[in-house]
Amino acid sequence: MSSALQEILDKIDRSRVTRLYWIITVLAAIGGFLFGYDTSVIGTVAVFVPYNFTGFLLGYEIASASLGAAIGALIGYFSTDRYGRKSLLIVDAGIYTGAAILTALSVNDIMFLVMRTIIGIAIGADSAVATSYITEYAPKDRRGSLAIMQQWMITIGILGSYLVGSAVLYIAPSLAYTVDWRLLLALAAIPSLIGLVLRFMMPESPRWLLVSGKKEKLKSDLRRLGLQIDDSLLDRAASEVRSEVRQSFDIATKRAFTIVALWIIFQQITGINVPFYYGPTIIENLHLFSSTSNPMYSQINSVLASSILAVINTAATYIAFRYIDRIGRRKLALSAYTGMLIFDLIGGILVMQGVLVGALIAFAGFIIFFAYGVGGTGWLIQAEYFDTPVRGRMAAIIALIDWLANFIIIEVFPVMLSTIGLAGSMFVFTALDAIALGLFYKLLPETKGLSLETIVKTFRETPLTRVVSEFNSITKGEEIKVKDK
Repeated sequence: MSSALQEILDKIDRSRVTRLYWIITVLAAIGGFLFGYDTSVIGTVAVFVPYNFTGFLLGYEIASASLGAAIGALIGYFSTDRYGRKSLLIVDAGIYTGAAILTALSVNDIMFLVMRTIIGIAIGADSAVATSYITEYAPKDRRGSLAIMQQWMITIGILGSYLVGSAVLYIAPSLAYTVDWRLLLALAAIPSLIGLVLRFMMPESPRWLLVSGKKEKLKSDLRRLGLQIDDSLLDRAASEVRSEVRQSFDIATKRAFTIVALWIIFQQITGINVPFYYGPTIIENLHLFSSTSNPMYSQINSVLASSILAVINTAATYIAFRYIDRIGRRKLALSAYTGMLIFDLIGGILVMQGVLVGALIAFAGFIIFFAYGVGGTGWLIQAEYFDTPVRGRMAAIIALIDWLANFIIIEVFPVMLSTIGLAGSMFVFTALDAIALGLFYKLLPETKGLSLETIVKTFRETPLTRVVSEFNSITKGEEIKVKDK
């Protein structure tokens, strides 16, 4: 890469993480919180929504936000590389705020489903750009922990939906079918409104500004990040960018896309959203808790039990936050799929033998391993593996695949439950875990401590059959350099 451009990128990669970095990372990840809250809160309120959905519409009530998110990711494909990361994040927050309020004010079933789908559009577009934005300003040795904030906020949103849902239903159970469900949906507008206001103050992605040739804005935003770059260096870098011939979808993009697309599909189809979308229903049907004369409190108990799983999810994601830049993506990922496989298998055996609490044990263990090694890793590599001119578009395509896979598993799981039962479903997920473990043992490289440009260059020069060994040798070389310093 040309010297002036490389010098600026090196300054970004070696920058010190200040409080501002954490603030803008949290603001970028607000969409993750809304993703977690809204896709989980529907599992609580669906029982009380006064519309008689049946058949496909019953499934769509739960899955509408996921399908809308696929549409939102597609919109992100056409906009984020053209208009920038920050602008899309602002628009997403605005759409979500309006749609959350209108969903709560729905006057009929059609309005409810349409607004839920529009909420999904905002979530999907946000998920397509948030981690790309974060990785483009993050120093290379802290990129993993900063980008994991998106996944951590998702888990906090899931937990928040259960805790708020339990509290609202417990305080005013008699209003569950009239006011409570509307309140739970409307509350999501509060963080989205905060995001809408504060995202205007965020800097734009410096890497996107570099390739877009916006020198003055780049200089200003780099200064906000604590980086002083003189005009002559910026002028030379801008000239180098203009003279570079970049192929949008070259061999590096195709190789990276293969790995990330496979990862994101297995991230969903191995069943992580089953305990969160259907958890309250499954737990209630297992009759693990003492019966109550008031069915409302039975529902509250089930939501509270799901809250325990959400707490586990949030706590385990902290492991990824702390260690993904130390231990690395690959080791965490492979150990995670191993643990997921074991707990799915144990759960299936226990449920088949009538030990129904085995389902809760399996869910808890599965979530721990997924949270620290699979969930956040998918969003991180979605942003790490691609070149800056196409990063936004490729992240959008990956988000589209993620949400379509999410939609499919949400629609299919009730059929699995009614045909092969909970134990059979767990055995299916066990098999999928095993396939994923073997696949990513062969394909998933280690990228900790590497610059985004080094990652792209290595994909360009290395066939898929050798990416694991090639990246391993490069990361080991980087570790030796750091130790020598």
